[in-house]
Amino acid sequence: NGSIVDAVLMWAGNIEKHMEGAEDCTICMMTVHSRTYQLPRVRCKQCKKRFHSDCLYKWFDSSNQSTCPLCRASFR
Repeated sequence: NGSIVDAVLMWAGNIEKHMEGAEDCTICMMTVHSRTYQLPRVRCKQCKKRFHSDCLYKWFDSSNQSTCPLCRASFR
């Protein structure tokens, strides 16, 4: 058919497939980082939660330690 509605529906379906299984960063509470547009990729080995690298580095800087914001396991 080639209508704009069809194109938007196809685009939305592609976005849903891309985001499938993605979880929110528990620091900023967003799936897609507002500045870098990245998904949370850095995972804690202990609790298995994922974080945006920018959010995690800010957490390390503000807390003066390299621990998970949730379970406090070391990221070293």
